Amino acid sequence: MKRALAFSLLILGSAIVLAADKTKVADLLDNPTKFDGKSVSVSGTVKKFKAKESKAGNKYFTFDVIEEDETVHIYGQGELDPAPKNGDKVELTGKFSKLKKVGDLEFKNEIDITPKKGEKYALKILK
Repeated sequence: MKRALAFSLLILGSAIVLAADKTKVADLLDNPTKFDGKSVSVSGTVKKFKAKESKAGNKYFTFDVIEEDETVHIYGQGELDPAPKNGDKVELTGKFSKLKKVGDLEFKNEIDITPKKGEKYALKILK
């Protein structure tokens, strides 16, 4: 009985991970309120990849993902290994924000792919 319950929970957990169905970048931009605060999965081409360090010494990265002439901004804390290069095709999953404020700065239509503690980045570089 315990094994059946554990297996059921494993299947349910997998279903929740898969619940972030692939979303078109155009759909995010056309209806950002619908996706705000939700986990989304997108794919596209990397542009403007930059690995940075804040004034406080925290590493982070930013880049854009372009899909069919539509662009969404990507943010993540830490370092990617390997890091995508401009022109790489990627698939990623993260939390979408239609508007994120950091101090005086505002970021619109951004996907944060920072993993939770103990998890890996949900970013796959496609060949």
